[in-house]
Amino acid sequence: MNHIRISILAVLFALLHSCKYADTYETVNADNKFTLSIPSWLKKEDNLAPGAQFQYANRFRNFYAIGFAEPKTDSLGFEGMMKKNIPQLKSTLSNPLVTDSTEVNYNGANGVRLEIWGKMTDESIYFSEVYLETAKGLYHLSVWTRGDERKLKFKSEIDRILESFKEL
Repeated sequence: MNHIRISILAVLFALLHSCKYADTYETVNADNKFTLSIPSWLKKEDNLAPGAQFQYANRFRNFYAIGFAEPKTDSLGFEGMMKKNIPQLKSTLSNPLVTDSTEVNYNGANGVRLEIWGKMTDESIYFSEVYLETAKGLYHLSVWTRGDERKLKFKSEIDRILESFKEL
């Protein structure tokens, strides 16, 4: 009887260990506009955001990342992108809160990074938004996850993805 229990425990341990995600990163080219380094457990998606050149997710982990590239014009800088996008995002959330707005420079691209918290159908949603501007273009990156515990759990992955931005 003990051999059967030990065998069952060994099989369960092997199954649980095989479900662990690898901690490797790969660089992804977003339509020859920019690259981002992402964990291998993210997979390409096509329907997260219309027009996004970069769309990756892991639905099991409730972790999503998108990126947009737009040509730079005299009338639209990253501030204009923020004024257009942030109210749209906030309108999808109940009790939205914008926090931690900081200036960033990712590989020569200057911009702003901010966090947005809110509720969507009674579930907490956390967004990390980045708006960047270079001599060539404007970029909007967004990484989000559900729940406060996931935000803390994936903080290093979110930072690493966003900070890896490189314009092509």
